[in-house]
Amino acid sequence: MKLIPSFFYRLMVAVLCNIFLIPVLHAQKNGIMPLTGMKFYNEGISAKSMDIKVDGNLLMSNRIPLNKEIEISLEQPTGFKADNYKTMFAAAEVIVLSPTGQMLFNNPNVLIKHYSNGFYANELNGFNIKFGIGTDLMKGNISGLIKVRLYDMKGKGQMRLEIPVTFAKPGEAVQVSKTAKPIKSADGNKLGMIMGLKAKGLQVTLDTTIKVAPKMAYTSLVVSKVEGSSIAGIFNGKEKFWVYDSDLNEVKISDILLKKVQGAMETETVDYTLKIPYRLKSLANKSYFVRFRWESADRSQLIDVVVAN
Repeated sequence: MKLIPSFFYRLMVAVLCNIFLIPVLHAQKNGIMPLTGMKFYNEGISAKSMDIKVDGNLLMSNRIPLNKEIEISLEQPTGFKADNYKTMFAAAEVIVLSPTGQMLFNNPNVLIKHYSNGFYANELNGFNIKFGIGTDLMKGNISGLIKVRLYDMKGKGQMRLEIPVTFAKPGEAVQVSKTAKPIKSADGNKLGMIMGLKAKGLQVTLDTTIKVAPKMAYTSLVVSKVEGSSIAGIFNGKEKFWVYDSDLNEVKISDILLKKVQGAMETETVDYTLKIPYRLKSLANKSYFVRFRWESADRSQLIDVVVAN
């Protein structure tokens, strides 16, 4: 079946994922988070889920405000060594680097006020790393890299986080949400986030039949029964994708993504299919991460998905 951009036809949505793709983000030792593009490296410490918040709202992009508290929220982190009193001790180093690698900010332990006396296992349902970045420190830099290292003060385990960010201008409203929800695959795995829309589900398969770039393998994403937009709305939105190898190094892909959108006027729903080139067919033995992001023209709606394959 040949796909070209802007080609309309009836989309039949399957309910089973191809066994060659394993979209289980939370099970990965290393991975990419949707919305912000935050990389995580589980090196003895891991968490059930992670979010980045500003003023209690979920941050929906990697553009962050200055002179405000940034909160990285971790659900049920594990891997800390307990002492004889079942107490665990954590520290979190936060570093900000300029685009050229110059250190702009370094706090060796932002947790010292909150967890100086340690914590118990029942306190891990909500574990927060909070910090702020001052405008004066970022003078002359419009972007940077935030590096966080959460580590066990009594053991060897750690988790490293890397967030490529751009800095918002004074008074600029950053993109946050109280209503964004997870979007899941047919087997219930959380793959990403959706805001301002509703979708029945997400199907992920491997496609090696595309003739536009016959040497490439494609990740096929089908977002089914999307409510809140239209065929025109989807096509007028902005799409972007990223590919990373198993070590989270970005892989530059010159081939374009392909899409098809099919809607039914009587039900006011849209089925949205993406074909994303991510590797040569000959590299079937290597693992990759594919991230896809769609935003509406007014940025009030988005779909942001990460697939490990």
